[in-house]
Amino acid sequence: MPRPAIQDHAPDAVLAAAAGVIGPNALIQVAAALKESYGPAEAAAVFAAAGVARYLDTPPRTMVDERMVTALHAALRAHLGVAEARAVADDAGVRTADYLLAHRIPPAAQRVLRVLPPTLAARMLLGSIGAHAWTFAGSGTFTHRAGRPVVLEIKGCPLCRGALAASEEVLCDYYAGTFRHLFLTLVTPRARIAQTTCQAAGAAACGFIIAW
Repeated sequence: MPRPAIQDHAPDAVLAAAAGVIGPNALIQVAAALKESYGPAEAAAVFAAAGVARYLDTPPRTMVDERMVTALHAALRAHLGVAEARAVADDAGVRTADYLLAHRIPPAAQRVLRVLPPTLAARMLLGSIGAHAWTFAGSGTFTHRAGRPVVLEIKGCPLCRGALAASEEVLCDYYAGTFRHLFLTLVTPRARIAQTTCQAAGAAACGFIIAW
């Protein structure tokens, strides 16, 4: 059975091979989550600090430079504190997953995944996620291992690069929220995700496990 395709609609065929760009939801959904939880003024302050104020009310329609995403998450942590920033990032990740479910993963593929045994559904979903990793990992490298648990890893993670991201906590809640919501919706309502390692805390890569 062919794996379900996640449609990316890249603006240029060459873009699929490009490094250092990320899908616009990494900005758009953070803006939505910020506005809902903290209001327009706080959202404007965070986006201005990240140097992406122009995208707050005029969302980008094409891929964005991954450095914008790095800067936005650093600004989130600086303005809100780590705990609050992680909650906003998780919310943005869930919103991104909802966007993918509504616009990028064909309904027929979703129906197939929901009726398959979870282990098989996870393997098929991971195949599609891996094929489109360039849209969320930027110049980082995404790898996955199917099984129980599922193991995911992003080396060179855009969310927690640089000295501003140094932390004793894991920081990649945007990815965790996205993966969790996709697995809960398409694989099993018993799916649980945990980030096990983070480059911000000194690890070689940002790692996640998904179990059920």
